[in-house]
Amino acid sequence: MACKMEEIKQRFADNEEIGRQVITVFSLMSNKTRFRILCMLAEGDFCVNEIADTVQIGKMSNISQQLRILTLAGVLEKRRDKQRVIYHLCDPRIGALIKYLEKQFA
Repeated sequence: MACKMEEIKQRFADNEEIGRQVITVFSLMSNKTRFRILCMLAEGDFCVNEIADTVQIGKMSNISQQLRILTLAGVLEKRRDKQRVIYHLCDPRIGALIKYLEKQFA
């Protein structure tokens, strides 16, 4: 048993950065609005108005705030297309995680 505990301690020490990244992703996904935004963007790129219309939670300012949080966290990228701002999920692992969760909980 002590050997197993030492092995677990060593894995935790070796994977500190991975643990931090996973906790960050789950923290971002723990907000209902952000989770819905990520689910939508796992399907493709969308503009702010499309996201707000589909997510339908709260005011537009709340959607914009959550998009800003996800962008600052490095999960989303945005680009301008004439009058529209298009958001893109830039980490394919998050899209894969969402697909996995959908499969497990569907």
